[in-house]
Amino acid sequence: MLLHIHRIDCCEAYHLASAIVLPETASVLLREPMPWRQLPMVGLATLDTSEEVKKGVRTHSAKLTATLCGGRLALPSRPLAYRLTCVNGCHYLLGTADPPFPLTTQEEKRPGNAAETSAVALVVSFQSVVPMMKILS
Repeated sequence: MLLHIHRIDCCEAYHLASAIVLPETASVLLREPMPWRQLPMVGLATLDTSEEVKKGVRTHSAKLTATLCGGRLALPSRPLAYRLTCVNGCHYLLGTADPPFPLTTQEEKRPGNAAETSAVALVVSFQSVVPMMKILS
């Protein structure tokens, strides 16, 4: 079970080429240090996961949402992968060096009422036959 996500880091997905994916245990071993970049988020992130079976193939879906501080992020043109850190210290990987890659979008909310908060929401959607994986130490 995932506990509250208090930190999100990202790196370009190609850096994960040497990672060893263990789909039978939904885990991954990172063989070398990754150039993770911490995202400036406010509060805790939301993660919704689900799975479905179509024509005998199980597909896993994940949607990560976080409120960013400091405005929109400058995102690279290459696909990203995300490391999610839970308050219990566990790390999870969303995406790998191979397609399909997580789809990253940003939504700006600028309400017309001064009493409401302006914010930028980071939304990461991911669908794959491999579920979100726990990073093994």
